[in-house]
Parts: sequence; C-alpha cells; structure tokens
Amino acid sequence: MRPLFLLALCLLAAPPLRAGNEDLARQIKPSLVAIYPAGREGTEAGVGSGFVISEDGLVATNFHVIGEGRALRVEFSDGSTREVLAVHAWDRARDLAVLRVEGAGLASLPLGDSAAAEQGTPAVAMGNPLGFRFSMVEGMISARQEVEGRPMLQLAMPVERGNSGGPVLDKAGHVLGIVTLKSTVTANLGFAVPVNELKAMLENPHPVAMKNWLTIGALNPKIWQIAEPSGSRWSQRAGVIQVRGSSSGFGGRAQCLAVAAPPPLPYEVSVRVRLDDESGAAGLSFCSDGTDRHYGFYPSNGGLRLTLFEGPDVSSWTILEQGPSPHYQTGSWNHLRVRVEEGRISCFLNGELTFTSADPALRSGRVGFCQFRGTGAEFREFKTGADLSSPSASAELRGAIDALSSGGEPAPALRGALQADPQAARQLAAEAAATLEKRAATLLRVAAEAGESALADQLARLVDAEESAIPLAEAALLLARLDNPDLDPAPYLAEIERMAADLQASLSDADRAAPEATLAALNRWLFAENGFHGSRDDFSNKSNSYLNEVIDDREGLPITLAVLHLELARHLGLELAGIPLPGRFVTQLRLSNHPEGGPYIDVFDGGRVLNRAEASAMVQEAAGQGPPESAWQPSTKREILLRMLNNLSSEAVAAQDSPRLLRYLAVHIALEPSAATPRLQRFYLLSRSGRREEAASDAAWLLEHRPPGSDEAQLRELLRSP
Repeated sequence: MRPLFLLALCLLAAPPLRAGNEDLARQIKPSLVAIYPAGREGTEAGVGSGFVISEDGLVATNFHVIGEGRALRVEFSDGSTREVLAVHAWDRARDLAVLRVEGAGLASLPLGDSAAAEQGTPAVAMGNPLGFRFSMVEGMISARQEVEGRPMLQLAMPVERGNSGGPVLDKAGHVLGIVTLKSTVTANLGFAVPVNELKAMLENPHPVAMKNWLTIGALNPKIWQIAEPSGSRWSQRAGVIQVRGSSSGFGGRAQCLAVAAPPPLPYEVSVRVRLDDESGAAGLSFCSDGTDRHYGFYPSNGGLRLTLFEGPDVSSWTILEQGPSPHYQTGSWNHLRVRVEEGRISCFLNGELTFTSADPALRSGRVGFCQFRGTGAEFREFKTGADLSSPSASAELRGAIDALSSGGEPAPALRGALQADPQAARQLAAEAAATLEKRAATLLRVAAEAGESALADQLARLVDAEESAIPLAEAALLLARLDNPDLDPAPYLAEIERMAADLQASLSDADRAAPEATLAALNRWLFAENGFHGSRDDFSNKSNSYLNEVIDDREGLPITLAVLHLELARHLGLELAGIPLPGRFVTQLRLSNHPEGGPYIDVFDGGRVLNRAEASAMVQEAAGQGPPESAWQPSTKREILLRMLNNLSSEAVAAQDSPRLLRYLAVHIALEPSAATPRLQRFYLLSRSGRREEAASDAAWLLEHRPPGSDEAQLRELLRSP
C-alpha cells in the first residue's frame, strides 16, 4: 500500500529565497513557458509548465499537461506565444512529453545528470503554480523513491497544482528533474521525474505533427458530427465511442450524429450503450434536424424514456413513454433499437419490445447518440438498416442454455448449438447468470468458449484460402477479438482504407516514380508524420499485439506494425513481404533486380531501411547470434498469424493466465492442426484443471500421432478414467 495519495501537480509559493537566487531566476526565466491545453469545451483548461531544452524549439513538460489529442498554446515569459508544430516525443508511463514550437535561437536550459544528484542536493523549481506565472521555489532533493514502479526524485519543497512540467534545477542551473507529483498529506513534499528519464525518451522520439496529434482519439468528421450547442467531449477508441463532460445546452443535452443519412422509411437504428452512472441518461437520437428537434430513446434514472424534443428547453420537450424494464441490465451493455415507420415508432431493449408511439411530429432527419446531464457513456455497434432485428434463438440453443441452468457441463451436441450462434449464446448465458448466480461462472465460460470456437473456425477458413486472397488485417483483428469479444473489426478495416486513401492522396509524382521512392513516402507518412512506433518501455503489454489498439495508440510490436505496413503497401501496389528474423520481424521490398531481393525495413525503429548485413547485425546484437538462412524466407500470412499468437501465448504464460492461454492454443490448433506442441500444452492445462473430458480428446490425438515429449502412460491413464 502506498503511504501517500499522489496527484498530478505543480509548485506554489515558497519561503523567501536566499541571496544569489535572483541571478539564477533571471538565467532560467527566458527558458520557461506556460502551457495552456484546450479543455472539453474547446476553451483553455488550466495552465501547466514547461521549459526549453534545445535552441531549435524543443520544450519539455509532463504528458498529463498536454493531454491526448488536445490543442495547445505555449506562452513565454516575455508574453510572446509560439505555435506548437508537433509533439516531438511522449511517454505516458514516464509522464513526459516534448513539444516542438516554431522558431530558433531560443534560450534553453542545460540537462544535468540526475544520477549524480545526491540526497541533500540544494534545488530550485520554477513554473506557474495556481496560475502565478514563472514563480520560483527553493528546497532540496530529499531522497530517491520508486513511485508506481517509476524512479522519482523526492523533493523537500512546498508543491501545489499548476506547475506540472516545470524544471527542478541545481544551483548551477542544470535541470535535474521535471516536477510531476504532489502529496495531499503535507505541503512540503513533491516528486519529480529524473531528467535522465527525459534523455532516454529523447533517444527514440516519435514525432507527430500537431494536425495529426489532434486526431488521436478524435471522431472522424467524415463519419460523425457534434451538434450545437457543444461542450461534451466525444472520443473513440477500440471501436467504442465515449462521451464525457457536460454540454452547454439546456439539461446538458448533447448530440453526436452520423453524417450519413439513414435509409428511407421504414428503417431501424440500434446501438449498445453503457452508462457510467445509472442516475444519468444517454442513448439513441433519431429524426434529428442537427440542433433542437429530434426524438430520444435512452435509459434515464434507472428507467427508460422515449422523448420528443422540439426546442431548446424543457417547455418544448414531451415525454412520450417512460418506465422501468425488467430487461434492463444495470451497469452493463444494453442494446437499444428503434424502428421508425410512417405511422409508428417502436422501441426495443435487449430484443424486447418496450415502447410504441404513434406520435407524428418527426419522420425525417439524422440518427446518432444523445447525452444529458453530463452523463459519461460508451456506445458501440451502432447500426442503421431496413431491419436490424436478430433472429430468434433456436430451440436447440435455448435447450442448451436450459441444460446449463439446471447444472452440469453440456453434452457435445449442445456445444454445437452454442457454437452455431455464439453472440446469442453469450446474451442468453448472461441473462441466466443474473438469476442463477451459482451457475454464472460455468454459463459464461461455456458461452465464451463457443464464441472462441466459432472464431477459431472462422480464422481457419480465412487462412485456408489462396495466399493472395487471405485478408491479413481482418485475420489479425479477429485474433485481437479473442481477448476483446466486443471488438468489431469493420471500423478498423474502414480506418485502414481511409489511411490508405490519405496516403495515396499525399504522394507526389516523384514519390510514384519508383518502388523505392514510394516506399520512402510510405515510411515517412506512417512513422514520421503520424507517429507509429515500436513499444520500447512497455514491450510485453498484450495491447501491442492487438492490431486495433496499435491503430488507436500508434504503438506496437514489430510484427503488428508490420501487418499495418504490409496492408498500406498493398494499397500502393508495392510488393512487400514479412521477414521472420529472430526477435525482430521486418518487412522487405521485393525487387527482382536487387542483389539481395530488396531492402529490409525495420518497422519497429521508424521504418529504418537496412541491407542484409545491417539487418543481420541488428539480430546479432539483440540475440547474440545472427539469423539462420531460413529466417530470410518470407512468411506466409498463416505464419504471421501464428507468430502473433505465439507472442500472446508467451505473455499469457508469463502472467500465469491459463484461461487466456487456452484460447490462444485453441486457435493455434485450428490454424495448424498437425502441430503437436499446442496439443501437448492444452492437454496438460485441461487435465490439471480437472476438465478431463476435454483433455481426453487431445490425449487421443497425441496417442495416435505419438509426438516427442508426450507421456504415453499418462495419456492412457486419462483415457481409462471414468
């Protein structure tokens, strides 16, 4: 348990400074900046601090000061402002960021050596505490600590909000750290990130132009439009649209509308929604004129409402229907669906008809989401169409769920019914678990496994096609769906298409002149301009293996970045191949007239172009030996997917997460049925967890094929057991 509750911070007023600090303050002040990030309503929200670290315009600060995808204003101590051109480097874990501002010849602060800063070293800090700009405080380095797994310099000086990102300096004016945390227990205790952490981050920057930084997490304006009056902050990540904050409209009403018009009458619109607070309200908006006139169907205060909005305030709002529903799942995802016909509006909750209304006021307009009273909410699986109703669950599926509800594991025939409709199976299982708590774990596990089995079969069908016809990006997204069953690949496939279109539009005639020039333009666009990069400080995080999160965060493993690189190259007509070097998957531009078959591209290191000797030396340095000759042969798409699975499996083994490892092994076996190693692994996992019936199937296969490493006596004993 941590002894202190720590908050992201800044420095405030201090005891009187000793003589001599006046010169130091005059020396430091020209290098200080005040950073004003945009808030949820587009206005400036507070102030943070930063300082110039290079004459050509690099400014260091905290990551939490700049936020993610926020507009920024940087002001110097002389009152001048400079445009932020790019986020030059950033690291969430370290809470560090470096901006590039316009201009040259700026006064910069020298970076010291935080490793040499001893306990008791006198120090000063400058920044903008509570908006008191460019203030100075004095104290000392009181200790070195580890806070949430990160090294920190403990500061003995008064700290307050408002100066995050300000420098901590020794009396010679060398930066020792960057202020980042304060204590809520005492006024004379704070923490700073050691400046050597900043130096390490600067060794591998991932610059993103400001115009692209502002798109991180932002909704695509070609798809979504925020209705006026605005104020709520809408964002998107992992296929889920989120809304936070409160609109300036009456009742905090906000709308996010699809740009595309809905189909002609009759049509349906649906979404899954989850509220942060059940006392709030958020759901579907339809027949909207883009401002004040629309219908809304949404959860509100634990019940449901269908409301007609005809103006800007409550006097023009009419609640057509309201009331509780036994089908509403508190704290969970709920499926809302509305059917709009000429003479009727029908509202469904989780497949059950909830309200009907003959109100004739509105029948045209756009569809999307509505939010009220600042409710935090998430939306996914938004759809429009002529008929979005789900087919009724089969008698076999309902029979399978009933059998599970009565206790015991399902028979093999019932598993087949679950696998035939995995989405319906998960829904029915969740409903049963709510009323039969003792059986909830079994119900959810079986339903999940049915979905995983269906997913494994789907992946196997994809990779059984001709190599050129295998949709690599779709398959990689399905792998990510193993751990994120709600993931919808469609928005990410559309995003790749959009990226490819933007990339195509950016190419000049010179970029199209030769494959090497086109490759250089691709690398520049992907890595330099849009900031996709290899994950160095959080390499083992499984998010780096999910293509959707790599697209969202622009950070990943070599092989996941390679999948995106290969997909974009395909759209440009480049012949690229994946090369499975040990420890570092790279791509290669295939050229018939090239002595080595073409140059290699290290997608993990900003698209660095290598010859074979350089690529071999890179592997030698990392692994202690060069790659075997077989490693230079291009991977098939099946092999790429298996390598991605192996990365996930290794992480699951390290985390001792057997359920997750079993998911990966099932897909591995589906993709490579003749492989013995995953069969052995799965057999031992299942038998140790008491799932003997399932383990027996693997035991029979292993006895038939007799792979090395299998224990025949143990396998036969398992088969003999009742």
